[in-house]
Amino acid sequence: MRKVSILFLFLFIIASLVADDAMQPVREAKDLEFSRFEGYSSSGNRTAPTVSFDLAPVEITLSWQDYMIGSYNNLPIRNQPETSDPYGYPADGKYAVFMYMNNAASLRRVYYSYFDADGNFSTPAAISPNSIREGYPGIGIDPVTANPFVAWHNIVETDGTYDVSMSYDMFNVVGGPGLWKQPFIVIDNPEVSIPLTGHDTDEFIWPQVWVGPSPLEGYRRVHIYGNNFTSNASGSAMYNCIYGYSDFQYDDANFDMIMTDWTFQTFELFDTWHYDDVKRAIKDMTVSDDGQVAFIGHAEDEFFLYHSVDYGETFELHLADSIWPVFNPQNQDGTYFFTNDDGSPSEMFIGPNGDGGHYNVLFSDDNTRIVYMTAFGLNNMENLETGYYLPAFFEPKIVYYDILTEEFSFVDLQVTGVNPDDDQPMIPYDLDEDGEVDSWDEEGYVEFVMCWPTHFYAGGYQEGSFHESCFKMTKNDEQGWMAVFFMDGRYLMESYFENPEYLDWVETAQIAVSISIDNGETWSEPAYLNAKADDENYFEELEGMLPCYIYTADEIEYVDDTHGIIPIMFYDDNSYGSFASPNGHGQNNGGYVMYTELLVEFALSSSDENTLNPPVISLEQNYPNPFNPSTTIDYSVIQASAVTLEIFNVKGEKIRTLVNDHQTIGDYSVTWNGLDNNEKSVPSGVYFYKINTDSYSSARKMLLIK
Repeated sequence: MRKVSILFLFLFIIASLVADDAMQPVREAKDLEFSRFEGYSSSGNRTAPTVSFDLAPVEITLSWQDYMIGSYNNLPIRNQPETSDPYGYPADGKYAVFMYMNNAASLRRVYYSYFDADGNFSTPAAISPNSIREGYPGIGIDPVTANPFVAWHNIVETDGTYDVSMSYDMFNVVGGPGLWKQPFIVIDNPEVSIPLTGHDTDEFIWPQVWVGPSPLEGYRRVHIYGNNFTSNASGSAMYNCIYGYSDFQYDDANFDMIMTDWTFQTFELFDTWHYDDVKRAIKDMTVSDDGQVAFIGHAEDEFFLYHSVDYGETFELHLADSIWPVFNPQNQDGTYFFTNDDGSPSEMFIGPNGDGGHYNVLFSDDNTRIVYMTAFGLNNMENLETGYYLPAFFEPKIVYYDILTEEFSFVDLQVTGVNPDDDQPMIPYDLDEDGEVDSWDEEGYVEFVMCWPTHFYAGGYQEGSFHESCFKMTKNDEQGWMAVFFMDGRYLMESYFENPEYLDWVETAQIAVSISIDNGETWSEPAYLNAKADDENYFEELEGMLPCYIYTADEIEYVDDTHGIIPIMFYDDNSYGSFASPNGHGQNNGGYVMYTELLVEFALSSSDENTLNPPVISLEQNYPNPFNPSTTIDYSVIQASAVTLEIFNVKGEKIRTLVNDHQTIGDYSVTWNGLDNNEKSVPSGVYFYKINTDSYSSARKMLLIK
């Protein structure tokens, strides 16, 4: 691919603009000096998926915005339904939104491109007619009209504060893209926050947008949230958030959307953490197709979930501990590797790393599980109490919340211990989990198996871990498939430290993709794609590129029972490092917004030693469904095991146990008559039935109508 290098004047103008609305880390980094890392390979009990390019990367546009082009937590590519109602236009395309700069001195704008069902894409264009600086768009698609709702932040009022604006494209009126409505302010800062937080300095920006069902007949509900850009009294940006929704429907008489007044709220715990008991809430929002809304994430030493089962009107808070104590490794001379400021041995733990916050969240397993990818890392209790952390330890994990059992859990993703699914974090100096240090270097210091799930390293860990990491997840509900994407920079980091084995990896990262074939219960070893011609993971389609900021579409497209296509947008930088990021690294010479489609095989080795954990139960959909007064649930036991089959309501409350027994291989059928464990009839509504064994679980949804 061609590269450009042009010297522009007036760079001092740009320097005053870049990164002024970029997220900033809160805790102060304690970088450790490493010069050697112990290499790592597959854990041996998982295999990587087979990945190829179904569509070679194509240029959407040349842009000088070379940082987080699709924003922080948003999935910027959204799929339309097959048909746009009420006029029956064919749809089945994709909208992509991104930040765009025409040249080094131009304003940053929010642009879109439309990809039709045949793979043709429209010339990128601005959504707003206003020639002002815009940033960090979020997008959702109406499942009925196929119209996109897009929000972004900008300064449009004389008070000089950031507001969040929104527009929508009237695809359903003309059967194609480009009929965008005049933008309107959705989150009016600070007026919207004053009655909610009592603070007139709050600015909620970086919007995330979802469209889901509404409790009002004939309507859908558009959801939005923004994090607080303004620091608290201590000078820390802790990111409490504002959340709002509006119900809408298409008005055939006026050829426009009718929207109700917006309803906004903040969350008490996040407000407390922002203004009083200072903690940073790392989080994202997701909305299910049955009206659930979730804000999930972590804050230093605990997981949290604000969960709504009534379309975002009320929320219930769930909390759990998120740190695991681990032993402090000793060097060969008996000294402890980690010490406190006074020289005493540190009390070590592993828990979520505050830098791993650029992720999106999804519902899975028939909306009974909430899943996201983040990063964990080592730290010590002294740092936790004094506001420091260790960004060098940055390890990818998959975090779950099981709605039915109300439990948080996780699995190791890249670099695992003996058992990646045992809900115990990988200890980077004890992979065999025997409680002892695995190895020391030639000077007698503890060796660490290091991850670096980001595309950037130039001497400072936090520069890459906080500012440049990008974790994105997508799914196909019907097939039970999920996939996560991130950048892998461990070899380029080794080259920086002049490890002879990796000198030729300088400034060369690779794309990593891991898959699940069981709704996110277990995960594959990552597959890698890079532009390094002599490497086993080289793909000629990436020749000459510096890929970064990988964004997936919101859906894996079905090809056949073992193959899916994942649309992807990424940035091909013209120089290593983002000039527009707070790091200010690299040249101000732009790069290319790229689109591609990957063909992924959602099937793994059948070898007993090289496969994901196979299911030991096959659970079928109940019949009839909907039902009244009884329904039948069929399942097959593939491997003899202890089996429980339980019924839950939408709040996750267990109401009936149908099976609790050790069962042999065979086919089983159970009838539920709509009674709870007290033999009382339950009301109409949505219920879940969940089957569990020692190593496997699955759930499905059913509807009782009286």
